[in-house]
Amino acid sequence: MFPTRFRAASAWAAAFFAGLACLASPLSQAQDFPSRPITLIVPYPPGSATDFVARLFQPRLADALKQPVVVENRGGASTNIGTEYVSRAAPDGYTVLVQVPNIVTNEFVFNGMRWKRDDFSPVGTLVRWSNVIVAGPSAPFKDLKQLLASTDSASLNYGSPGPGSLSNLAVEMLKGRTGLAMQHVTYTGTAPMINSLLGGNIQYGATNPANFMSFVRDPKHKVTPLVVLGTQRDSTIPDVPTLADFGISGIESYGWAGLLVPAKTPSAVVARLNAEFMKVLRSPDIAEKLKANYLEPFPSTPDEFGRFLAAEHRKWGEAIKAAGIKPE
Repeated sequence: MFPTRFRAASAWAAAFFAGLACLASPLSQAQDFPSRPITLIVPYPPGSATDFVARLFQPRLADALKQPVVVENRGGASTNIGTEYVSRAAPDGYTVLVQVPNIVTNEFVFNGMRWKRDDFSPVGTLVRWSNVIVAGPSAPFKDLKQLLASTDSASLNYGSPGPGSLSNLAVEMLKGRTGLAMQHVTYTGTAPMINSLLGGNIQYGATNPANFMSFVRDPKHKVTPLVVLGTQRDSTIPDVPTLADFGISGIESYGWAGLLVPAKTPSAVVARLNAEFMKVLRSPDIAEKLKANYLEPFPSTPDEFGRFLAAEHRKWGEAIKAAGIKPE
């Protein structure tokens, strides 16, 4: 029989080298990354803003990474389907979620979600867009100052893409600050809301410029943007005033798209993904294509995105509770 001390030493050595192997595995994985195709999961159908962004980046990333990059649409349930799919993927950097603010708001709006924010590691933000109140053809006031001065705003209404959407929450915050009393009409997406606005069924809408600017440019539709729901002018629609221009502060409603990977993805892999995406984002022609679609470049590091997500979670969680929206 081996002496007890020898057996103990052997067991210790085996554990030590097993630990080294575990440490070396992620390091080797990161050094070899990528060695096979990468899939960008878009939790919206084709034609959405996030789909446009993913497909805009796709060929440049494939060239930079020397591997195919595939865009896969897994839409539905306010992004929950695609988000859950990525939460269950291997933490190796080969499955990347192209996500929007639903990553911080859905837990306040939906019961029984099968994913949580801690299931993901942030990679970086890509683009942002403003949310705007727009007047339709049946709107009695085509100016925010007149709308706020109305003594009968409770008889008016506005539509949003859904309860708990950033545009809905920003208008509710504006109502709380100013006494504006128009009623909220919720829709199951932007397209039906815009159709209802154009048909005169609602007087006002709250959404992003890509959804209404084509109608603004065509006078026959009688669609007028009133105000950016924030304090910074949108460079893609610079003539539209902000809430700050009307002396209203403390409301910032900007949509964004960013990248997340499953938690425990090696930090070196996250850093590589961030570096390559940010290189593409800095390309002048990419910036021009984004601007043509009413999107602004919005770069960040993984750490900056992580802090941003935490701040957005606090802000919109409080806004949802204040608006009286209950999880369903």
